[in-house]
Amino acid sequence: MDAFLEGECNIFNSGNVETTPNIVFQQNRFEIGEPLANKFICEKALFASSEFLDNIRNLYKANIDIPILVSGFAGCGKITAILGMMPSCLAYYPGFNDRDDKHIINNLSYFKILDENQFPKIFFNENLFFCNIALLMGNNEIMNYLEHIYKIARSRSIDGSRKIFIISHIECCNYEQQRYITFMLDKINSTTSYILTTTNSNKIIKKIRTFCVNIHYKYPNENKFTNVFKINFNALFEKKFFTINYMKKFWEIYRNNKWNIGRSIAQIKYLLSCNDISLEKLKLNENNNSMIENIATNFIKKKMKLGMLESTMEIRKFLYNLVSIILML
Repeated sequence: MDAFLEGECNIFNSGNVETTPNIVFQQNRFEIGEPLANKFICEKALFASSEFLDNIRNLYKANIDIPILVSGFAGCGKITAILGMMPSCLAYYPGFNDRDDKHIINNLSYFKILDENQFPKIFFNENLFFCNIALLMGNNEIMNYLEHIYKIARSRSIDGSRKIFIISHIECCNYEQQRYITFMLDKINSTTSYILTTTNSNKIIKKIRTFCVNIHYKYPNENKFTNVFKINFNALFEKKFFTINYMKKFWEIYRNNKWNIGRSIAQIKYLLSCNDISLEKLKLNENNNSMIENIATNFIKKKMKLGMLESTMEIRKFLYNLVSIILML
């Protein structure tokens, strides 16, 4: 990261700023050619341990008769892995005999909005529904969404297929809302399944944890990370970036980001897009806080000049770069 901290990536060049550079890293997480951009994400492209994927697969093949609670760090890839394994779930896309059929959609980016007017934050595809509690505004909206999900769960499908509900970030629910979730779980019937996720299982009441099969997300080890990384980016990056030494640097970025795969990929892409990037310039501090402090200190020393319009544009440009590598939201 030294190249970025010291301004060696040419993001602080003087002159008129006509556009915000590198905003593509913020707006478009995946490019054409990346498996994670496809409607069908293959299992070998998932950044998760083999043990975690096997546990999910086994539960799916058992027709997920019992609710599942998946815990893990924020941004570690829980939802991507859960959805990525959906072709293994016999209850998803009922009637399909070939579970590897590429017509199966397991990428949330291609899901549809359930109700644009009243419930625009519930997404669905076929008999699978998704809601991120962290996107809901206030206690009233959270409760309204939970009640609506329960209403959908209680209605029968025309073909009698099972409805599968993925509800993420349930740690954002207060005690009353979590009690309502236990009510929903208590009323599960033969045509309803729930998959819950959390970034902090300590904030989840005991009754929910008791109701569910508890699975902790396990990130891939270095060897698995290397293999998955090559599968995802072999068509995008130059071959020289897949040497052992470069892969070790990418693993360090992943590890220092506390297994946040989205942030890690964004930073790697950004660094590799810089001019004259070299292995020596791919250095990281111990944690993101010190990295942000160093970036800010370096920027203030070099670029904070009063009375210049160009400096105002430089500030805007700098902030967008922080957003683009997911160091600032």
